[in-house]
Amino acid sequence: MAVALGVGVTEISALGELRQDGPLTPSELSRRLGLTSPSVTSLLDRLESAGLVVRQRHPADRRSVLVRLTGGADAALAAFFELFSDDVAAAVESSDPDHVAELATMLGSIAEAMSARANDRDSIARELAERVARYRSGSRPPDGPD
Repeated sequence: MAVALGVGVTEISALGELRQDGPLTPSELSRRLGLTSPSVTSLLDRLESAGLVVRQRHPADRRSVLVRLTGGADAALAAFFELFSDDVAAAVESSDPDHVAELATMLGSIAEAMSARANDRDSIARELAERVARYRSGSRPPDGPD
């Protein structure tokens, strides 16, 4: 998607946030993307130059702006997601129904586990601190799947 639109992965992340919940202020994009304010300004300059976003005065706060997708960007993102959905549908339709059911069960279990973890900030903070300390002491993280 990034290559087709001629932008980077961070720009695609910003476009996704805007498509999902936009329009957004630059400070909200900064928070969501984990970028500094100057980085978001540069990112928005690039997206605006590419014709993918516009900045407009915030109707309720004259000191702020809202960032919106252009019609062209919204149409391009909709087309990309439609292509991706078509690819997934084609793969599911050509697969053994038992395999699809097994995959659906597994993905459901993964989603439940990730949701439970995401909603337990104390546990995440504790476990991350323990793992970081272990890795800093010389223990290597496990390698990814082979």
